Amino acid sequence: MLFSDLKDIFNNAVIVGKLPKKKIKYLSDHSKNVDASTLFVINKKKKFKLSYLKEAISKNLNTIITNSFLKNCSLNQIIVKDLEKEISRLIKLRQPFIPKISVAITGTNGKTSTSWYLAQICKINGIPSKLTGTLGYFINLKKYKDSGLTTPTNLDLYQFANESKKNNFTFISEASSHGLHQGRFNHFNIDIAAITNLSHDHLDYHKNFRSYLNSKFSLFTKILNNKGVAVVNSRLKNYKTLEKKIKERKIRMITFGAKDVYFYKNYLYVFGKKYNLLKFELINNIQKENMECAVACALAMNVSIKKIINSLHKLKSAPGRFEMIDFRKKNSKIIIDYAHTPDALENILKSFSYNNQKPSLVFGCGGNRDKEKRKKMAIIAKKYANKVYITDDNPRYENPKTIRESIKKYCQKGVEISNRRKAIHEAILKLDINDILIIAGKGHEKYQLIKNKKIEFNDYKIAKNFIK
Repeated sequence: MLFSDLKDIFNNAVIVGKLPKKKIKYLSDHSKNVDASTLFVINKKKKFKLSYLKEAISKNLNTIITNSFLKNCSLNQIIVKDLEKEISRLIKLRQPFIPKISVAITGTNGKTSTSWYLAQICKINGIPSKLTGTLGYFINLKKYKDSGLTTPTNLDLYQFANESKKNNFTFISEASSHGLHQGRFNHFNIDIAAITNLSHDHLDYHKNFRSYLNSKFSLFTKILNNKGVAVVNSRLKNYKTLEKKIKERKIRMITFGAKDVYFYKNYLYVFGKKYNLLKFELINNIQKENMECAVACALAMNVSIKKIINSLHKLKSAPGRFEMIDFRKKNSKIIIDYAHTPDALENILKSFSYNNQKPSLVFGCGGNRDKEKRKKMAIIAKKYANKVYITDDNPRYENPKTIRESIKKYCQKGVEISNRRKAIHEAILKLDINDILIIAGKGHEKYQLIKNKKIEFNDYKIAKNFIK
C-alpha cells in the first residue's frame, strides 16, 4: 500500500499536500517510532504536544493522518472525522488476517516468564509464534523491536499480530493493568486468557486494589472471546470471584496449581493423569507457577501433552528473570531478577533460602511511582534477607535520597549505597562462602532513569565483570 493510495481509501477525507508514491511500512502514534515510510497518527482528542511532532519531523516524517487540521505544518495531512474508525479500517485493509490463536497473559508478576516459556514450547514444536511484552516484539523468539510498554498501543498490537496473507502464527501478548484499563485490547480477538497471580502494584495509577483487580479481570470478563479458554491460577486469593465471573460467561476454564495442571515432586499432573519428568527439575516455586501456566496455555492451544513434556527440560528463563552467575571463588551464586513488587521480592527471597540461610540482597525502588510499595518491600527485605544493600533503582525526577531513606526507615539493617554499581560491588565483596546474592528490581533493563536521562546500566554485566 502506497501513501498515494490513501486518497482513494479515505475518499471523504480532506487531503492537504501531495501524497508520495511510496510504500507505507508502518503506522505509528508515537513520535519515537517514525521515519519517512511511516504514516503518523495524531489524535487531537488525546494529549499531543508540539514537541512530539518536531521530533517526528526530525526523523524525515512526511505524512500524517489526523482528526483536526494542523496549522503552520509543512507535512502532508489526511484529515478525517472518526480517526479511530478509519485507522481500524486501514489496518484491516493492510493486514486482514488475524492470528491462528491469540493468547494474552496478565498478572502482577510472571507475565514475561510465562509468555517466554510458552513461546519456547511453540518454537521447539515447530509452531510459528509472535510474542510481544516487556522484552520487546519477537517472531519465533527472534527479536525485531524493543518495547517501551509491557502492552503496546492498540495500533502496534494490531500491526504485530495481523498479517497481509494467511496467518498461521500464535500471537502471545503480555496484558498489563495499564494496557487493559486504557483499552489497548479494544476490538482485539483473544482466544486464550491467562492470569499468573495478583498482588500489590501500580496503585499510584489505579488508586486502589479493587480498581487494579477490575482492570486485570477485564481480560476475562470483557476481552476474551465467548468461545475462548480461561487459564487461572488456583492460588489466587480472588480465585472464587474470578471463577464465578468466568462461569457466568460459560467460558471453558483450565485451572493450574491444582485440579487440572500442577507439578508435584518429579511429576506433572494433567487432567487427573500423572506424568513422570525424568529429565526435568524445577528450580523454585516461582518457576513452577509460571511453567504450570505456560503448560496450561499450551494445552488450551491443543498442543499434545507428549510434546509439552518433551519440551520442558529445554526451557530457559527469560532474560533478566532468575539469571544466574556462578561465583566459583566463593562457591556462591549471584541472581539477577526483575522482582520490583513486594510479592515478587518476597517470593524470590524465600525461594533462595535454604537450611535457615537467607540470601543477601541489593535493591531499591523507582521514583515517581507507587510509594506504598517502599515500606512493604523494606519490611520484606528486613525479614527474608541476610545482608541488605539499599541503592538507587530508577529515581526518575524524585530525589533518590528520599527514596532510600523511606526504605531504610523500615529496614534499619540495610546499608545505604546510592551508586548502584558500588552497591553491587560491595555486596559481592561481602559475600560469604556458599552464599547467594540477589540483585533485584531491574532484571532485563539495561539502563537507569535519572531525571530526563536514560543512562546505560546493566546489573548482569556489572556483576559478571566484577567477578572475573
